[in-house]
Amino acid sequence: MFYRHKRTGFCKVAVLVCLGFVLAFLQGCSSVRPSSLEGVKGTTATQVAGLFVPAGVFSKQVNNPSQLTSSAAALASSSPKTALPTSPTSPTSPTSPSVVTVFVYASPTTDSFFSKNGLDAKANIQQWEVFLRKYRIPFQLIASVEKLETAQPGVLLLPSLVALSEREKQAVINFRAKGGGVLASWLTGVRDDKGQWQGFGFMETALDAKVVGSTEADEDDNFMMPNGDSPVAHSLPAGVRIWLERPKDWYSLRFASGNSAAQIMDWSRTFVSGKPTSTVVFDERIQSSGQLSRSVVLGYPERLLLSADPRLLEAIAHNSLLWLLRQPDAYLSAWPYPYKSAFVLAVDTADTVSDADLTFAQSLENAGVRATYYLLGENISKAIEKIKKIKAMGHEIGYLGDRFVGFKDQPIAAQKLRFDAMLASLKTAGIEAPEAPGFHAPMELFDKNTEKLLAESGFGHYIAFMDSTDTRLPFFSPAQSSPNKPAKSLVVLPRTQNGPEDSIEESDAETGLKNFLNELQLAEQMRGLSVVRVPNQSSLNAAQLGEILKHLKARKNSMWLATSRQVADWWRERDRVNIRLEPGIAAPQLTVTVKDGEPLKHAATVWINLPKSGSTPRLVGRTASEKLPKVAVVDAWRAAIVLEGLVPGQHQWSVYFDGVAVANQ
Repeated sequence: MFYRHKRTGFCKVAVLVCLGFVLAFLQGCSSVRPSSLEGVKGTTATQVAGLFVPAGVFSKQVNNPSQLTSSAAALASSSPKTALPTSPTSPTSPTSPSVVTVFVYASPTTDSFFSKNGLDAKANIQQWEVFLRKYRIPFQLIASVEKLETAQPGVLLLPSLVALSEREKQAVINFRAKGGGVLASWLTGVRDDKGQWQGFGFMETALDAKVVGSTEADEDDNFMMPNGDSPVAHSLPAGVRIWLERPKDWYSLRFASGNSAAQIMDWSRTFVSGKPTSTVVFDERIQSSGQLSRSVVLGYPERLLLSADPRLLEAIAHNSLLWLLRQPDAYLSAWPYPYKSAFVLAVDTADTVSDADLTFAQSLENAGVRATYYLLGENISKAIEKIKKIKAMGHEIGYLGDRFVGFKDQPIAAQKLRFDAMLASLKTAGIEAPEAPGFHAPMELFDKNTEKLLAESGFGHYIAFMDSTDTRLPFFSPAQSSPNKPAKSLVVLPRTQNGPEDSIEESDAETGLKNFLNELQLAEQMRGLSVVRVPNQSSLNAAQLGEILKHLKARKNSMWLATSRQVADWWRERDRVNIRLEPGIAAPQLTVTVKDGEPLKHAATVWINLPKSGSTPRLVGRTASEKLPKVAVVDAWRAAIVLEGLVPGQHQWSVYFDGVAVANQ
């Protein structure tokens, strides 16, 4: 017996998210962080069709070399993109100035283009001014190409500058050549000073963002979802849904280059083959001058900030600016080292466990995958020995219910009787019951009474449908969300994607399996939790199962192949860890506090954004005898501080970045 939820593209705008923002290292800035719900007012004018992007442009080749402007073509030939160095001795940006400045460019060309079409380009500028003042980030507004040409390296902010002259484009290119960073939003330089369409060549060659489409034809794709633990969006949890409005002609862009920091999809995160999903990208390139220049491109216009949750979009803006300004930033990873995401295979045994299930379990065990089997109470006595064999292979067991009937809307007394029968089923069968077991309600039909009984009965976790949270991460049961959660608090594991049989059922076998694997890869890119459900007596054939296991084995070093209980235990352990990075007299101070309990069983990871690409932080303890945690380079922009076996209490280290002068250091 198998069941599933149909995906729907309806809008869910309630965003429940806790934003943990690290302290800024901008000289003269306070520790203000994005958290307010203050909105920004601006124009609500209605535009004519094709004002910004000519109709039908995305049905043509958008990477046509003939669409490159002369300045963009010059950049492409004189400063080809080069792989980032990993050696500290490689070329780098100049030493940070004593006062780091953000330049907000109010282009006269864009202002003229907007005015001719009854719009006010200043509204976009004003939103950034409000944001920068709110978080006390020093900035300078420049409104002429002459001042743009003389601006010294810092960060150049380009707020939806749809129209740019050739001189302005060249000034942006020269700013990057000097080592400056660029934060651009939406369409940039796609029209010239006469308002004529120029294409996306400037965005690709000057800003490292290849535009390959928009969401105009996809009315359900109105949720942006950031990748977790990203250098430019780390204050937001993995895959959190950010609802974006779809006013006519102001559609979010799709990118096919750079490093993706956020996806644009429908509410249910449905994967569609051939549809690019990246809508925020970042990158760094070596300029022909030898300097390194960073860029972040936001695929949405400022107009959308009027209706979206400002806390969420401000978090992305704040993280992006700190990264572009090369300020150190620290954040606790969602997963233990060295993993960047997690995968759980949940097997729902709605039917009696059979020999086929033993074969399936053995295949998983041979591939190094441990599943969690959720057992139906009324069927346990029919397959006692087989269940014991599955358990002996290292697979975990939990409860699916006493019988295959949902719990939702049943009186709590009736549910209690069912819980008693369910919990007695393993004991009656002579099978040792797991400590703090897991639960997966039949058809995922349960209510607050079910949740209350789970907590009272000592359960450790339960699986819920994707509508239980807006993120792709575990969370604590709302009934136990107070600061004084019990040691074995109830963890909710959201199931945020289809299982392989769901995908195959929606299409032909080959296409369905491919969609499942691609969707799993996208979930991995979001750095979230993938709970994949399959029924016992699976209809997957040997070849299909082999392809899935091959996919998992290839990622076992970065994707945690865990059981439900392992993930729940880790989430409780992670909740005991608090980190903060603050300015110090000689160097930034990293403070890690571990709440009461045992030493950490898993290696918690603190990501550090590096001011110098490819460098490695050097930690110095308060005393010479203090043990230093392991430091590992993750990529060109981040390092991992591995907190392995850390005991309860407060731990503090000075963080040095050799060869780099850091503001407030």
